Amino acid sequence: MAAVATPVVSPVLPGAPRVGVGAGLAVLAEAPLRQAFQVIDVVAPVGQPDWADRLAEIGFLAGEQVQVLSRGVPGGDPIAVRVGTSTFALRRAEAACVHIAPRG
Repeated sequence: MAAVATPVVSPVLPGAPRVGVGAGLAVLAEAPLRQAFQVIDVVAPVGQPDWADRLAEIGFLAGEQVQVLSRGVPGGDPIAVRVGTSTFALRRAEAACVHIAPRG
């Protein structure tokens, strides 16, 4: 049986759609390059509950602008990501914790 993600950080913006299973979930790990998105939520995997706190500490908070700048070759790992005015390298598994929506 697959592990189910448990919400750890969930400061959802007023009026923003709630993400979840079957809700058209979009995650940073799958975002196209150089397109602006906004962070909606951060959900840590069951086995790594500290990931949500670490991502929040470096700026992955609801409402922040985020974009994927590049992906490592081969395999797309790590991912260079800009959140706000800072740039970080994330593993695909970490980027998959960040739920996003198009920047409106």
